[in-house]
Amino acid sequence: MTYSAATLPTPLGTFMVIADRETVVRSSFGSDLEALRDWLPDPAAEIRVRADLGRITEALRAYFDGSDVLAIDALPVRAAGSPSMQRLWNALRRVPAGEVCSYAELGGERRFARAAGTACARNPIPVIVPCHRVIASDGGLGGFGFGLDAKRWLLDHEAAATGRSLDLTA
Repeated sequence: MTYSAATLPTPLGTFMVIADRETVVRSSFGSDLEALRDWLPDPAAEIRVRADLGRITEALRAYFDGSDVLAIDALPVRAAGSPSMQRLWNALRRVPAGEVCSYAELGGERRFARAAGTACARNPIPVIVPCHRVIASDGGLGGFGFGLDAKRWLLDHEAAATGRSLDLTA
């Protein structure tokens, strides 16, 4: 197996995406390819760095420049994880751009809020699997692996592009 990787500049810094053909298997802010290897379905596989990943790169450019924040919704993704993690990551993909849900809502019940938070923290495909759209029940931002300023930017970016208004406390 061979993966392909590409980076692109964004308003939040360099964004890296790793794909198995047309399917995204890892993404992250930054450009440290080796730091992402352990999160891949096959960490020992060869990774070829490319200038462009076609449809994947096009969708990410459209998302980050605001011309089409919905473009990433059509990208196929695959991540290794338990059935519970898979269910929660799939639920994340159903949260529309420009909207948010709470950790409890994502988990399905308040008692599953912690599991939802864990799924967000372990999300190997951030932005495309939009864990940034999950907030605390009190309307606060909650957490985000790339910092709350980045989370706020992503939420504001999506809200502006979709014409929605977000009422967040932080």
